[in-house]
Amino acid sequence: MPVRMLMPRNSNSTYSEANILTIIRIIVCLSLYAAAILYKNPLYNYIGFFTHWILDYTDGFIARHFKQETVLGAEWDIIADRLEIIIFYIIFLHFKPELILPSMLYLIDYAFIDFYLSYQFVKFNIISPNYFDQVDGIVYKLNFSPLAKFSNSSVVTLTLIFLPQLWIAVSIYASGLIFVKSYSVYRLLTLNK
Repeated sequence: MPVRMLMPRNSNSTYSEANILTIIRIIVCLSLYAAAILYKNPLYNYIGFFTHWILDYTDGFIARHFKQETVLGAEWDIIADRLEIIIFYIIFLHFKPELILPSMLYLIDYAFIDFYLSYQFVKFNIISPNYFDQVDGIVYKLNFSPLAKFSNSSVVTLTLIFLPQLWIAVSIYASGLIFVKSYSVYRLLTLNK
């Protein structure tokens, strides 16, 4: 994508290059996950996860840096993240069924509680979860600051891929994420009263 084509978009716009990249990310990741199943090779699943990671960062960077943040883009990004991670873990558990406990705890956190929490941005008249600091500083720091995003979206999966023998520690960590997300949901619910 030439830089000159990346123009600012209205937050209510349905089109942006960042949104197109999110759609491309879904297609590429799902294709790699399909290859993992078809060829019975977990390497494609791992490549799919790292593709998800890189393109998720890239579409967010383009949206923010080139003023292309849209409500639709934020919604698609939240849904795409969950779709890609859920499918990654289904395939991951096919190859590593012994890691079901930390995987399921993480999916409860990420695909359910964090999904609900992330999607609450629409109730607070902000363009995406990245602006939760305008709603509640603690919820932002615990969930949507750069460090919190990395802690929530990458630590469990990277540890299970590279250090699966630490599954007990990962299970405890994932349980901690469930607690933090549940507390954050509670805080947001009390703001709505």
